[in-house]
Amino acid sequence: MRTILAILFGVIAAATIIEAVNRAAFLLYPLPVALDAVDADTLAKIVIEMPLLVRLLMVLGWLLASLGGAWLALRVCDRYLAGWIVVAAVVADSLYFVLALPQPVWMRICSLLLPIIGGALAARAHRKPYPGEALLG
Repeated sequence: MRTILAILFGVIAAATIIEAVNRAAFLLYPLPVALDAVDADTLAKIVIEMPLLVRLLMVLGWLLASLGGAWLALRVCDRYLAGWIVVAAVVADSLYFVLALPQPVWMRICSLLLPIIGGALAARAHRKPYPGEALLG
């Protein structure tokens, strides 16, 4: 049960981090129209014209989301599989984004590599105070 909760908390944390970074990026580059009133062709044109800084922030969001979400999952249940499941969810989200809309090749590569790097950093940063003892609870 703890593992399921850890995965759930990790995915929620990762989604929150991605949303926060994306909102910060779009504060710097406001969209010209509301997204719910846009057809697919107009949305593709908007995505192609996004500045490099916005794209870099989105990529950074994937790294931070996998790092934060996996770290939280590891803190809750101390099972590395839970952290990697959170990373897989971030990879799936980022791949959906770059495959659904036109993106440069470097962004497609980063959508796979950076969440994995974030998960590895979370696993490396995960330390238990006492072996065999639960961290939370």
